[in-house]
Parts: sequence; structure tokens; C-alpha cells
Amino acid sequence: MQLLSNAALLEQLRKAGPRMSERSLPEMREHFRRIGYEPKDFDKLNLIHVAGTKGKGSTSALTQSILHNYDPTIKTGLFTSPHLVAVRERIRINGEPISEELFARYSQDVWERLEATKEEAIRAMDLSDSDKNELIKNSRKHPDKPIYFRYLTLVALHAFIQEKVDCAILEVGVGGEYDSTNIIEKPVVCGITALGLDHVSILGNTIDQIAWHKSGIIKPNVPVVCFEQLPEAIQVVQQRAQEKNAPLTILYKNQVSNLNGIEIGLAGEHQKYNALTAIELCKIWLKSMRGIEFKEVIPEGFKKGLKNVTWPGRGQLLDISHTKYASEGTNATWFLDGAHTIESLEVCAAWFEQALKQRKEEGHRILVFNCTHGRDSDRLLQVMSNIQPTVHFDDVVFTTNVTFKEGYTTDNTNNNVSAEEVTSVQKILATSWVTQNPAFPKDHVHVVDSIEEAVEFAVARSKQVTKRVQVLTTGSLIMVGNTLTVLGFKPQ
Repeated sequence: MQLLSNAALLEQLRKAGPRMSERSLPEMREHFRRIGYEPKDFDKLNLIHVAGTKGKGSTSALTQSILHNYDPTIKTGLFTSPHLVAVRERIRINGEPISEELFARYSQDVWERLEATKEEAIRAMDLSDSDKNELIKNSRKHPDKPIYFRYLTLVALHAFIQEKVDCAILEVGVGGEYDSTNIIEKPVVCGITALGLDHVSILGNTIDQIAWHKSGIIKPNVPVVCFEQLPEAIQVVQQRAQEKNAPLTILYKNQVSNLNGIEIGLAGEHQKYNALTAIELCKIWLKSMRGIEFKEVIPEGFKKGLKNVTWPGRGQLLDISHTKYASEGTNATWFLDGAHTIESLEVCAAWFEQALKQRKEEGHRILVFNCTHGRDSDRLLQVMSNIQPTVHFDDVVFTTNVTFKEGYTTDNTNNNVSAEEVTSVQKILATSWVTQNPAFPKDHVHVVDSIEEAVEFAVARSKQVTKRVQVLTTGSLIMVGNTLTVLGFKPQ
């Protein structure tokens, strides 16, 4: 099956203007009707809905971990994006990706139900009769089907209903107001994580416009938890919450001290902000659904979930002994973080510096970097240049997002850019690095065509040097996911 990608959708949205966004939810409700559901059917999932431009995935993962570890009888469903290695990572039961068998079953269910109503859907389109007949006959064209992310939303909610989860946690895909997950009507609680300033310039919207979209998930009389925002953003959130009579809890950065001495399984100071949001979401959910009220700021029963949470590709350390290259007999460690904005890269850089200090070992350091087209590559790379005086990268590798020398994997195919485009971006990055770091030896700046070649370079380097090779892989979550694929990391 071939479905429209999110990147292609965003381009359509830019060209079509707001009217296309406004049509998204009615269209999504129609897709759900065609597979046998009305939005009210999902009320039984006791939903937690999380929006934001930074940390919404980590917050969702933390929320799931806290609830299930607090009470293992709470069967949780978690829907997030994007995936790193396999698409089924996006749909989790009790924190684990659904099995290949279940993913295939529920995806097939959705596809067959849409196929059964295809002719009806095409007949309702504003097309000529001849065009409609052609589309009905041509099985390779699917104008009646939703785009990729919306299709997975159908599969996820269908799976959660069939698996009878007690609490489903939904991470918003894009924005909030018109996101496909926003067809839900009565969540138990909503959460809004931090607003990234980088997303303001990337999306071409003002801060208050971004805040308006994010706060679009607020529902009448439903509690909402919001992490500290810029004043103009928080004003929008407060206004929209007031309009819907939604009780609003605002969390502030200075409350991070409440987490002193508490271990969080995700690295980085920013994860404490996400943890505070997740803790409050869980408190509200447990009070509403189980009648449990907590006197402690950080309930003792939440600490196991905070500690045991896993979220691959975000501040992740992976030793070569846990990869398919273990038999190579080399010393190498990968530091993986999918940071892709200036702010998140700054957090990644601080995490990497701190991790190196804690390890207290000399290393041969390699930066593997990539950024997608359309982003300010010079400014993004400058963040890495800023830590060069203290980190001392010995090699820098710029790679495309292509997984293997032979091409992409099925789960991570990128149809949005040409091979020439992704390669040219890396050459631009290499030139930028040399300009920003004129003393850096040019023969230690490398451009490769695939992530497999970048990994093989690091493995080969580890055989040539006596120090442990320490590889920081960052700049793109897609690249991090494909790196995990090349290393043989299994979805978890």
C-alpha cells in the first residue's frame, strides 16, 4: 500500500492554507465511521492526550511507565510518532511494541474495512463520473484512504479497543487543533509540553499561533496540565482553557528541585520538565479513574516508573557489545540523540559533555551528523562546533538518511527527497564544518552515502586506535532510528 507521507501533507497544507486543515477532522471522523467507530466509542479508553513541540513523546512514554509500574493491572496503550526501527513501535501495549502478528492483523482489519466502503467514498467525491469510475476500477490508487499518519491513528485506536486497554495515551502528531488524534471527545486529562522556538520559524507561525494550535486539544471541563511557556503562549493556553471551563495546572521550571535525588531513566535536564508533566497527568488520571489522591509532591509509587522508563533514540547509550558488530572485538560506544532543532541540539550537546565527564575516559570521538532539507544547517551545526573546544571530535562524518548501501529498509523508506538532494545537503554540511572549524584537519571530515557506511567507518576506526571510540549520532531522529537498524537494535 502507498499512502501520502506527513512531509507531503505539510507541503499540501502550506499551499492550500487553513481550509485544508479545517477539513482534516471531518475527514478523519468519516474514516473512523467507515471502519466502524464513532468518536464517542473511544471514551472507554480513558484517554490521556499530549501535545507540544518539545518533549511530548518523552512525556507520553513517562506517563505510560508511571501508570503501569504504579499498578501493573492498568493495561496501557501508547500511540507515538515517529518510529525508529519498526513501524509497530508507534503502537504499544504496556510499554512494549505490539507484535508483528497483531500489527498485521489490526492493519489488515482497517484496510479491508476501508476497501469495503471505497466505492461509496469515491462516489461522494467532487469528481466527474468518468473519473470516479476510473478510480474505483484502479486498485493501485487510493484517494479514499487517509495519509500515512492518519492511517496509523486508525490502526492504533482500533488496536486499543480490541485489546481492551484501561488507559490509552495519545501523542499528537502535528499541531493539535486539526491533528488526527483530536477526533477524541472526552479524554480524562490533556497535557501540553514546552513550545520550541525553533518550530516557530520552521512552521512560519507566531508563538501565539503555535500555542493556539497546541491548546486546541483542550476539551470542555477536562483538566489540562501545561508546562511553563513564554508569556504570550501561556496567555493563549489560559484563554482557551477558560473558554472551555477546563481546570488548568501550570508547572514551572523551578519545581524541578522536587525531583532531586529521584532517578529518571531518560538522560538530560529537560527530561525533568517532561517528568513533572507526566507526574501531574498521572495524578489527575488516578484521581479521576481510581479515586486515589496523593499528598506527596512526587508519590513514592511513581518512582519505579520514572526510573524504568525507556525511550530509544533520546539520550541513549549503546555499547558495541549489544550490537551485531559485537564479534568485531572493538571498543566503541554510540551516543544517540534525535535532536533536530537548535534548542534540542544544545540539550544534546550538554548531555554528551556531561556523559563524557561521568565516564572519565579518554576517547577517540566521532560526530555523525545529518539534518533534513529545509532546515538552517549552518546554525544547527554551529551547536556542535561550539562544543568542539571541550569535546575534541577527532572525526566528523556527514551521512544521508539512507539506511543501507542498498537503500532504505521497508519501515524507514523516505520518498520525500531525492538521493542527489540528501547527498548535496551533506556536502554543504561538510563545507560548513570546515568553515566553522578552520583548524580541523580536512582529511578527517567525511561524507558518506548511507548510515551503514557511517557505522562501518566508526567500527573500522575503533580497530585503528587504542582509545575507546565514542560516537555522537545526532541531527535527525530518522538517522538515529536507521542507525539503530544498522546496529541490529531490536524494537523495545
